[in-house]
Amino acid sequence: MIVRGDARWLPLDDGIAQCCVTSPPYWGLRDYGVEGQIGLEASLGDYVARLVEVFREVRRVLRPDGTLWLNLGDGYARNPKKGGSGAEGKNYRTVNGEKIVVYQGRRRSLPGGLKPKDLIGLPWLVAFALRADGWWLRSAVVWDKPNALPDSVRDRPVLSYE
Repeated sequence: MIVRGDARWLPLDDGIAQCCVTSPPYWGLRDYGVEGQIGLEASLGDYVARLVEVFREVRRVLRPDGTLWLNLGDGYARNPKKGGSGAEGKNYRTVNGEKIVVYQGRRRSLPGGLKPKDLIGLPWLVAFALRADGWWLRSAVVWDKPNALPDSVRDRPVLSYE
């Protein structure tokens, strides 16, 4: 069964699903034009808190032996004074025939404690927040991308996994 709607309020009974596979919108990368959408929170902490809220509902719907498979990409902290996260430019990309607005630089400031160019560690921040909320962190499965797109940045390896 495929259910469309706000993931924080699933119209499903308790404990009926054995598996949830999902890839929520990454933080600060796209505007899908939906008010209150996940991914455009003002801060990294707000984003992580929103995902914890979503996965509380997923946990309610999962059976006791159910599993969650979460695909979540990482990103790099950008200095707003040097473009990147301070830019307000819009780009458009077509995904499955639909025109999607891609905002470059929704993040207006560096997340707390990060320096420009730091790897954020977003999947781990979310995993640890979920663990603190009662989830069991049983494994990390890496999605290897052997043909990753080239990166214009020359001072770090290409991020070729999620």
